Amino acid sequence: MMNSKEIFGIALGLEPPWEIQEVEFKEQGENNIELHIRIGFEQGSKFRDPQGNLCKVHDTIERSWQHLHFFQHRCFIHCKVPRIIHRDGKVRQVAVPWSRSGSGFTLLFEAFAMALIEGEMPVNKAARLLGIYPQRLWNIFGYWISIAYSNDDPSGIRYLGIDETSAKKGHDYVSIAADLEAGRVIHVVGGKDKTTIHSIKTYLRSKHVKPEQIEQACMDMSPAY
Repeated sequence: MMNSKEIFGIALGLEPPWEIQEVEFKEQGENNIELHIRIGFEQGSKFRDPQGNLCKVHDTIERSWQHLHFFQHRCFIHCKVPRIIHRDGKVRQVAVPWSRSGSGFTLLFEAFAMALIEGEMPVNKAARLLGIYPQRLWNIFGYWISIAYSNDDPSGIRYLGIDETSAKKGHDYVSIAADLEAGRVIHVVGGKDKTTIHSIKTYLRSKHVKPEQIEQACMDMSPAY
């Protein structure tokens, strides 16, 4: 029969040399219990640098991440993350498999957070459900949107649409470029003057879109456009 450490290790998808070292429920006030999981690594373990070289552990640094709720309890993961000496002599922190670099959340937590937003749940409501401040949820959203944006490939566009819309009350506008054939937004830039058109043009060129491949363009007859 598996013990609790083995069960949580499977739930977190851990593989050697990573292992669950401690599982503890902590009372944080009346009717408020948190689950804290400590992850470690086998003594004598070596970790690979970006070039694939196995390196001994130089030292460790304490890190914590918020994870998805286990049962009805908020869950936090703690780990003394190893640092190794690379071939260039610099000491760098090892990448952990459960979180991206610089994040205070696990990848599964961020995936669930993005699923809530994609399901059109308001950010404030989603943040309450996750037990975090709305700004932290916006930070998660901004990171993954930037990744998706940088990996986007609009190089097959033939029909380009450009229009402006009000970003908020007053005269604060953003201009939107869309692939009319695919029915999706490909670029957004602040403003609605000629500099926005130059920005859209520069972006499309950076994505290897040639002017001659645009068969049709739909936009306002504004002098700026």
